[in-house]
Amino acid sequence: MSEYKLASKGKGKLSFKGEKSSKKKKKRKAEESFEEEGQQEGWIFAQTMSDLVGPLYLIFNSEPLCCLHMSEKDRSINIQPLQNQNLAMVEPENVNCVFVGAQIIGNPDHISLKTCDGKYLSSDKFGIITADKEAIGPQEEWIPIIREDGIALQNSYERFLSVDEIADGGYKLRADAETIGFCETWRVKCQARLKKKQKTAKIEDKPARDFEIEQIKKYQTWGGGRVKATGEDISELKKAKKEGNFNEALLDRREKMKADRYCK
Repeated sequence: MSEYKLASKGKGKLSFKGEKSSKKKKKRKAEESFEEEGQQEGWIFAQTMSDLVGPLYLIFNSEPLCCLHMSEKDRSINIQPLQNQNLAMVEPENVNCVFVGAQIIGNPDHISLKTCDGKYLSSDKFGIITADKEAIGPQEEWIPIIREDGIALQNSYERFLSVDEIADGGYKLRADAETIGFCETWRVKCQARLKKKQKTAKIEDKPARDFEIEQIKKYQTWGGGRVKATGEDISELKKAKKEGNFNEALLDRREKMKADRYCK
């Protein structure tokens, strides 16, 4: 069953700006539980990988604001200017602006983005964007790079989804940028009611060294049960956390330890 059909039933229903929410009487315990879980209405900014699973609204923070959009006429993917120019308050007004994110099985760091007609957002080796595939292949996989100023999407050719302004004042969508800049950074919103509550402590609330040890225990399959941490200065991890590339720094340190092992 399509994500959009599932979303039309129960708590997963897509909400659009201007729609009135129907209020139902509930028992006090249910209301308290709802408040404790931090459930909200509307659309909020995605901040973690788990937020990128479900309906998503991809906004380009230009002047004027624009969003990723599927044309009803020819089903092409383009950039559409928005009437509401308040980034914090803007919400999707129709389903053509909503893409359903899903983690790739066996590769949780990658996601797919499905349009409302069940096709997947795709990028070829030339950076051309389409959405006409009904199945997921390498060209339909995207790697989200989460930063403080937004989220960049990298394709299987290690290029980034980018927006370029063209001569007539419009915008052109491509996926051939080699680095992340303003044009490659998207502000992604998810539905507040579907945002998963984090059961574990947030990365930023844990000391960098403690989190590194947890990751080593999780991924290290060699060493006879011993936990071997890198002897490098922990200040590198603290700096990476501030810059928004903490996970990448952890991966680099783990890979270096494995490489050192084979050099001995």
